[in-house]
Amino acid sequence: MSNRIRIFLLIIAVLGLTALLVHPSPIPRTFKNPFRNSHLLEVDSVVLHYRVWTSNARPAKGRVLFIHGFTGSTYSFRKNYDSLVNAGYDILAVDLPAFGYSDRGTWINHSQSHRAILIWKLIDFIYKSDTTKWNIIGHCMGGAVAEAVALMKPVRTKSLTLIDAIFFKENSGLMIVAFSPSKNKQLKHFYVDYVGHYLLTYDLMAKLLESGYKKKPDSADVTGYMMPLKMPQTAEAFESTFSNCMEVVPLNSDSLRNIPVLVIWGSRDSWLPPRSAKMIKTYVPQAEIHTISGAGHMPMETNPVEFNGILMEFLNRGSGVVR
Repeated sequence: MSNRIRIFLLIIAVLGLTALLVHPSPIPRTFKNPFRNSHLLEVDSVVLHYRVWTSNARPAKGRVLFIHGFTGSTYSFRKNYDSLVNAGYDILAVDLPAFGYSDRGTWINHSQSHRAILIWKLIDFIYKSDTTKWNIIGHCMGGAVAEAVALMKPVRTKSLTLIDAIFFKENSGLMIVAFSPSKNKQLKHFYVDYVGHYLLTYDLMAKLLESGYKKKPDSADVTGYMMPLKMPQTAEAFESTFSNCMEVVPLNSDSLRNIPVLVIWGSRDSWLPPRSAKMIKTYVPQAEIHTISGAGHMPMETNPVEFNGILMEFLNRGSGVVR
């Protein structure tokens, strides 16, 4: 791994990727939808970008919620949607605030519990009084959000799937860091300038994805990740995910004990090592762990056939007909 990549990963781990753009400007409240099934909805003054897939099966076999990881978006699961829809599942995928094509407001609370509240309000708006249980899926940082969503309303959660994910026993202080550059304007400017000029480039994104994929990405992969990162005010929004993240509802993983949990991990993940999956099982004994040989941090992208097979078998086992 090159020194530049090591520096980039260190900035993510310690400072939360404080900045990605050098000269941000205010984000427009509306913009051209990036996908044919894109939607925008304002939830508690936060504009969320989400996508919906509806299967031809009626009633559907189940509903699936996808939550992406850090710097990711709904694009991250592009190789998984069709298999589930074709199998009879309805899908909702959402961009978290500060990511994808959702709101870049720096005032937004990025705690796991507040993110979960926003997602459940989004679900209730889209599906009204329908109380169908959800299969919730999260990758990396989105794993902690998915866990929070499940814990917030366990009676409406059918299953939880964690992919190379961050997991918490308790959510208090989960995103708190010891030092935030937002408290020092000069230091913040330094990181904005450094990341914007030296790290956020097509070539480096390709190297980062290669580190996560454990193989070279193609140009479409790199472009798909880069496009939403070019949105105005992304730098400040990313920094705020670490400086504005006070939890509003205490959550504890003990409440997962009655929820089926699937854990999928890449055997070569060097960002979150496979031993993290074993740690999850210590807190969630019923969790099923599947390791995908040769995969890195993003097995849903690099090994979609094997990943989709594992996920489908798990979902089908408890699906039946949803009413």
